[in-house]
Amino acid sequence: MDSTERAAALAERTLVSTRERLAELDALPTAEHVGILDDLQQELSAVLGALDQGADTPDDPRYPR
Repeated sequence: MDSTERAAALAERTLVSTRERLAELDALPTAEHVGILDDLQQELSAVLGALDQGADTPDDPRYPR
């Protein structure tokens, strides 16, 4: 798998994971939304940084593989 394919796979996994986490918000009290959204923002920033640098995945176990 070349770097373009790895980047596309990472983007797809990130999209699926983000959608799942956003869907979970409906079941949570509104006060808990901020924490989830903050986590997602940090994770998405890390993924964008990894994609920008051509890395396969960020060094964080929260990311789906």
